[in-house]
Amino acid sequence: MEKKKLKIEEKNIHEGHRKRLTDLAVNAGVDAMSDVQVVEFFLSYIFPRGDTNPLAHRLLERFETFTQIIEADINDLKSVSGINDRSAKMISMFGELFYYYATAKMGRKYVVNCKAEIISVIEDCLRFRTSENMILLAISAGNIITHKRRISNKDSSSVSISVLDLTNFIASAKPASLVIAHCHPYGRATPSSSDGEAFKLVESICTTCGVNFIDSYIVGEDGVYSQRDDKLVRTYYDIDQLKTALKNVMK
Repeated sequence: MEKKKLKIEEKNIHEGHRKRLTDLAVNAGVDAMSDVQVVEFFLSYIFPRGDTNPLAHRLLERFETFTQIIEADINDLKSVSGINDRSAKMISMFGELFYYYATAKMGRKYVVNCKAEIISVIEDCLRFRTSENMILLAISAGNIITHKRRISNKDSSSVSISVLDLTNFIASAKPASLVIAHCHPYGRATPSSSDGEAFKLVESICTTCGVNFIDSYIVGEDGVYSQRDDKLVRTYYDIDQLKTALKNVMK
């Protein structure tokens, strides 16, 4: 009888805490919450019952920030006590949901009147990815991005599309023009030999299909590289200069 009473009291405490946490998020905003409270509130969507505060502390101790928790590898998440295969996969998928929300909110029918606007769209999709991703953009004769396809592979350091998938995308989207792009997470936007070969293959397929192949872009830590122009067309910072500056600071 005493154990049953303790369980009821514990349940009431947890439910009351969750309500206070939700009220804080709604009334004061997430910005007013501490890092632990934000992670705890986030975990309440994955764990509908129980106290998520200790788990929030463990996750922050392991990954340091909310962003790194969401972007963490599934196996790394499972190494934290209290995280099983299901919850690790759910945490991992929240990053994909956030990307979907951000892109959906912007309408997704971009009008791109110049290459700079195309590059901005590519940045939105690829710049902060933590694994290599590729996107295909189908652009109409009226300069509207009508179709976008993203390809990712979290378990590999590279990503690619087959000739069949590319031709199927062109056949279904019926674009006047095509743009392809991929990212090099944590690396330079420098094309590899395979990137050069892929560029020629895509250009050949587009020519055969009567599609204008605008360019293939690579997004890296140092900027955005145009394979057609063979140069960086948007620069973020020089990695070598940054490394030198960091060494000087550490001296």
